Amino acid sequence: MDMEESLDLSFLFGVLKKYFFIIVLSAVLCGIAGFTVSYFVIPKKYESRAKIYVENNNQVSESVNINDINAAQKLVNTCQIIFKSRTMMDNLIANLDLPYTNEQLDKMITATSVNSTEVMEFVVESHSALEAQEIVNELLVLSIDEFKRVIKSGSIEVLEYGEVNSDPSFPNVPLISIVAVLIGAVVSYMIVLVKDMLDVVIKQGDNIAQMYDVPVFAEIMEFESAKSGGKYGYSHYGSYGYGYGTKPEKSDEEKAVPDNGFSERFLSDSTPFAITEAYNTARTNTMFAISTSGRKIIAVTSSNPSEGKSTTCSNFAICFANAGFKVLLVECDLRKPTMAKNFNLKPKYGLSSVLGGFCTVNDAINKDVIKNLDIISAGDIPPNPSELLGSESMRTFLSMSSESYDYVFLDTPPVNVVTDSQLMNDVVAGIIFVVKEGSTTHPDVESALEKIRLANGKVLGFVKTFGKAGKSGRYGKKYSYSAYKYGYSSYGSKDSSNG
Repeated sequence: MDMEESLDLSFLFGVLKKYFFIIVLSAVLCGIAGFTVSYFVIPKKYESRAKIYVENNNQVSESVNINDINAAQKLVNTCQIIFKSRTMMDNLIANLDLPYTNEQLDKMITATSVNSTEVMEFVVESHSALEAQEIVNELLVLSIDEFKRVIKSGSIEVLEYGEVNSDPSFPNVPLISIVAVLIGAVVSYMIVLVKDMLDVVIKQGDNIAQMYDVPVFAEIMEFESAKSGGKYGYSHYGSYGYGYGTKPEKSDEEKAVPDNGFSERFLSDSTPFAITEAYNTARTNTMFAISTSGRKIIAVTSSNPSEGKSTTCSNFAICFANAGFKVLLVECDLRKPTMAKNFNLKPKYGLSSVLGGFCTVNDAINKDVIKNLDIISAGDIPPNPSELLGSESMRTFLSMSSESYDYVFLDTPPVNVVTDSQLMNDVVAGIIFVVKEGSTTHPDVESALEKIRLANGKVLGFVKTFGKAGKSGRYGKKYSYSAYKYGYSSYGSKDSSNG
């Protein structure tokens, strides 16, 4: 997006909450992998430890001064070098018949001073616990002889002999498993975080009202998701889907919507309560938005096809008609008409015929398709839709219609596909912009809003469609506007589902 974003804590925790199951699953799988590899794959190593005391015989008095201590510590440091000399390694290999080179054996043995004292500790690490004990104890024997041969003064006392330790010193299975869990959690979180940051699709939690300074009139749930019932998709009657209660008498609005074979996505008495209420809210918000405008003509558009534009426009008209307003619904998408099929109409004329002068407005109007709702479909597909929609005839038609109806709704083509919808900006009260959750991208919206702004259009508000409440279904079939730039013959009378 072109808008400035910041990684605040709410966003970070939002991503964590959204992908919590994936992150936990990744962490568990990595932990299992770490345990499996460390326990079954990585060769185990065992340690055996022994300690000796190195005494400095140059000490002549019972009291110990700082010089005696320094001399003893230097002697220990000297012994560390002597006891890991090549001669010592050769003797160890020869005495125990070890299958190692000097360099390999040297890496297996550690000789250190314990806390900078006269006590030395030998640590031998081997893939065999018994071998580690044998090497460290043989090293003690050889150290005493080598000390006498090289130092010639002082003595060595064995404090601890090496023992067989059956607990592996490497790998540290619990530590590796914990680290693997942490790595799995962190890496998976970083992946989903980057994915979320790079994902420009409009999502459920996106505050598009704040992003674009345009109010959201309503969020319409996906029809099948709402239809399935549950917390948000409860039925229109009874106790909201809990399976008890008395079915109330239908309201006047519900009685006004008969079953005439219309698209199942149109508002009717069987529409899930959540969708009905969302459109009622959108109706109220729209009325407030154009209350100060002298025109009651409202265009409905979207950035791209298949975002629920035509369905939303039709349901707006039905919702206003149900409230008692006299409404005219006009299909201005002269390239990809769907209204006749969706309303089960078989008109002889349509908008293209009116604008082309082939019939009167009354000839093209389908009266009382629903109580208080008249419809003019697109009609025959013309070769010059842009010219017709931008003509003086269109302005005259809209002016006359606004005088005869309380509200006029225009189903216009997607903004990012063609410019037809922008030709009427100066005669409409405003535009309702439809975005599809999980499909419409922010760049699409930005591009469309910029085109509307350059054409002096006014966006009244957003309507978000295909909202998810649980498992997703499909709101409608997709169709393509790809033939727009090539011509019109490919559409002909062929129909498709809503945009």
